[in-house]
Amino acid sequence: MREARRPARPAPGGSRDGGRIARRGLRSGRPGGRYTPPIDPLRVPRWLRALVVAGLALCLAAVYLQGGWRHNDPIVYQFYAQHFWESLAHPRLPTEYPPLSVLPFGLTLLAPGGSGLDAFALGMLALFAAGFLAFERWATDAKAWTYVVYALLAGMGTLIFRYDLLPALMVVAGIWLMERRRFWPVYALIGLGTLLKLFPLALLPVVVIAQWRAEATSGDVRPWRRPALGVGLCAVVVAAGLGGALLVDPTHALGSIQYLVQRPVEVESIPATLMWLGSFAGVSITPVYGHSSFGLTGSLGPVASAACDAVLVAGVLWVLWRQLAGRITASYATVAVLLLVICTSRVLCPQYLLWVVPALAAVQGFRWRWIPAFAMTALIFPFLWHVAVHTDPAAYTDGLLPAVAVRNVLLVACAAGFVLATPVLESAAHPDALPAPTQAVG
Repeated sequence: MREARRPARPAPGGSRDGGRIARRGLRSGRPGGRYTPPIDPLRVPRWLRALVVAGLALCLAAVYLQGGWRHNDPIVYQFYAQHFWESLAHPRLPTEYPPLSVLPFGLTLLAPGGSGLDAFALGMLALFAAGFLAFERWATDAKAWTYVVYALLAGMGTLIFRYDLLPALMVVAGIWLMERRRFWPVYALIGLGTLLKLFPLALLPVVVIAQWRAEATSGDVRPWRRPALGVGLCAVVVAAGLGGALLVDPTHALGSIQYLVQRPVEVESIPATLMWLGSFAGVSITPVYGHSSFGLTGSLGPVASAACDAVLVAGVLWVLWRQLAGRITASYATVAVLLLVICTSRVLCPQYLLWVVPALAAVQGFRWRWIPAFAMTALIFPFLWHVAVHTDPAAYTDGLLPAVAVRNVLLVACAAGFVLATPVLESAAHPDALPAPTQAVG
């Protein structure tokens, strides 16, 4: 126990600020102040580790063989791929996805007919395997196996049946680049990721602060200059993508933004859980189907959404302030912002957890506390979802929402603990934990 409480020494070439963060955390009584080292999956007996991974892989294979996934998003991917790649004279862009999504959708055209959906699933499986090899190369074996367990558990019904893993791994690549102070490629990755799935744009302030701190501590009298150029680079990438989309298909070029704004409260989101809880106080809710998802409507909907938006703004500002003051690293801030975006959105599809799972494995390592939330996600989709929705679509509020509420409580508890906690020693010792400028510390 005493070894666990001892502040870690800064990594070679790292900063001394990491040690100060660690010591401050050990003295504080705030959540996370006591350092608990990450669980090393490699210390688990090899046969047990193999058994767990094999069991999760078998569950994923069972979902694949059952075939219900063929009638969900992948068939929509194939539709858009056909109307873009096979109609280049008059291409049509996706209505609800950003323009570059046509690139992964193209996997559905690698084989004829329904086999194209299998080609897409195999392509995402190959991407998942490539992610594991990247973790082995750029992180540690323990984090690589954490990535495997987290992704298989949280993505039981979505890992290889959606394309969300692609922008999620781009975020991880950005984390590794920031830790090595290679900021320019990160801005390009954020721009490309935004053209794939929108959510990476929320990470732009994190990168700006990280580079500004790096420039300030290196003695640059204008530390804002390079971050401003980086923002410009990101803007050019996004503008080029959207501009090209407007030239190709003006009708659907900005469809993903309009689609996001118009979507009702989705049944698995935190606002939906608040609405369901409000129904016990007599506030009526109505299940609806629209925008290719099941949702809820009711008088409490705008209130719940507004409350979550306020939490998002306050939470992100809190995270960015802590990063600016040098109390958390850019890597830690990246995961915190992603968790805030997911937990406060009025749309929380099962695959959205894949946005944060690889980054969480890369930054924090394995923690048991995340397993119940991820396991509940696997239980809800595809298992409870298909039972509740396909048995009686009008009454899914009775069977599905209680399980969703349990998952959301677990998810919010874990996310709040992460956002509010003093960063773990491992994150604090990273090279991007730079000494805060005097004016930022106060």
